[in-house]
Amino acid sequence: MPNQRDIARALGVNQATVSLALRGDRSVSERTQRLVRETAARMGYRPNAYVSSLMTHIRSGRLPSEEGVIAVLVEARSEREWHRIESYKIFHDGVVQRASELGFRIECFFLRAPGMSDRVIDRILDARGIQAVVLAPPYRGNRALDIRWERYACVGMGHSWEVQQFDRIANDHAQNVLLAFDELSRLGYRRIGMLLHDEAAVGGKGLKWLAGYLQAQNRLPQAQRIPLFTSGGENGNLQKFKRWLHQYRPDVLLAITGWEKAYLDALGLRVPEDIGMACLVRPRQSIFAGIDEKNEIIGATAIEFVASQIARNEFGVPQHPKLTLIDGRWVPGASVMQQPGTHRDELSKDCSSRRPARKKHA
Repeated sequence: MPNQRDIARALGVNQATVSLALRGDRSVSERTQRLVRETAARMGYRPNAYVSSLMTHIRSGRLPSEEGVIAVLVEARSEREWHRIESYKIFHDGVVQRASELGFRIECFFLRAPGMSDRVIDRILDARGIQAVVLAPPYRGNRALDIRWERYACVGMGHSWEVQQFDRIANDHAQNVLLAFDELSRLGYRRIGMLLHDEAAVGGKGLKWLAGYLQAQNRLPQAQRIPLFTSGGENGNLQKFKRWLHQYRPDVLLAITGWEKAYLDALGLRVPEDIGMACLVRPRQSIFAGIDEKNEIIGATAIEFVASQIARNEFGVPQHPKLTLIDGRWVPGASVMQQPGTHRDELSKDCSSRRPARKKHA
């Protein structure tokens, strides 16, 4: 492969002129810059991204971190607060492990920590020559952060709703719902309902559980389709849920993490004897069946993305941001069981004989 010396030799100029021309330096005339670029393209010259990145930092007087540090920006006060959400801790573990395998070290910066701010973090990263940033979940976007993004390779986690986007890695919510639907169908469940709190149901922040549910329901006969139940959260309207349950009589419920079981407990319904239940964000070590979102894989993929951006010398907000979706994995659990017959969709005929608790409370 030709190098800058070959281009200089072909044009009868020195290598420094070629280097400056390829960087668009104003000390080289536009005519010479155009001639150098045309000759480079004709000869098949390709710049080495790593060397280009390194030389850029040397010229600016800022050497990249020798330790290969990747900064993880977290919208929390501390690691302890952040790890209260199990999926965030699993994500962090995946980040640390993959970074170590690729020769990087992870350092977390907490935006809500005392004395910390986006501007302070920007100055720290710049002073230490840190080139890579991962915006950790919960990813609430980047528009409000006063950071000079052009200095950094960066990737965001999850879904955001703003125009200014980085490349992002996220859970494939819709596919996870379809996976759960298929697994519950294999167990013999025929009337599959879903509960979402209002914010998750709206989907304005990129949450796609509702899209997956509608797609799954559309595959069913009309008589088996059940509309989504939405609540205001853990203290949602129990009577509203009771009416929905009585009207549509699902034999299994898809929920988010399992707190929704409180509705069933309040109505005296047993899981899984009276009604099955599965989680779309299944806590590990849980009794529930459901989807393991594989957040450690999401974390590992984020590191791979940002490391490749550094190698390609790609910094700042991309012109065409990419979204990579990671499928979850179905995990069996005690909250569902194999159904005995093939006619559980005919609940109107035998609901009282099989579900005395439901008949009593619904």
